Amino acid sequence: MYTTARGLPTLFAMLSSDRQQELYHANSRFFRSTTNPSPGDTSTNADAPSQAKYISSNTWPRSSRGRKLKKGAARPFIHGVEIRLLRDPHPLAGELGLFAAKAFDEFDILGEYCGEVYEGDGGSEYATYLEDWRERYALGVDATREGNECRFINHFKGIADEANVVMKIAYVEELPRVMVVCMRDIEVGEEFLLNYSDDFVEAYCS
Repeated sequence: MYTTARGLPTLFAMLSSDRQQELYHANSRFFRSTTNPSPGDTSTNADAPSQAKYISSNTWPRSSRGRKLKKGAARPFIHGVEIRLLRDPHPLAGELGLFAAKAFDEFDILGEYCGEVYEGDGGSEYATYLEDWRERYALGVDATREGNECRFINHFKGIADEANVVMKIAYVEELPRVMVVCMRDIEVGEEFLLNYSDDFVEAYCS
């Protein structure tokens, strides 16, 4: 991972916006209904085998039954985790940590790291990038004043040999989101641990 003055670990750089736009237009040939082509774009949808419509998130039934299904599927909190007060002999005794209340498999998505979105520098120890950190005004997300259970994931040093979860950027409903992903199987009672940046360790763990 790249290191940064912000607290949480930064994420691997993504494709440039120009390259991603090129891929978008190339891929759009295989869908029926996408955005209007750019000037000079002569691609068609002739290659689409099923003429499927392009969507960026799931389509729920537009009916009262659909609304009930969506409400029933919603989870206001991250499933299967527990925030605990850390006690001796834990190195961070007196602080809080996040633990597994159920078993997680490798590559399971624990949940989204949520907070306040901001532009440019200035995030706290609870901040991480939402975009390629090399962009001039890259977006970040800071969970200092508001967030969810993931803000209680501690740095692994002094607690375990290595981290067991990692942050990854994913685009959901066309917007960047930071997902916390399990790097291995995690048993009930295990603490979730990230590998924070070197700058974070120097500033907050020394």
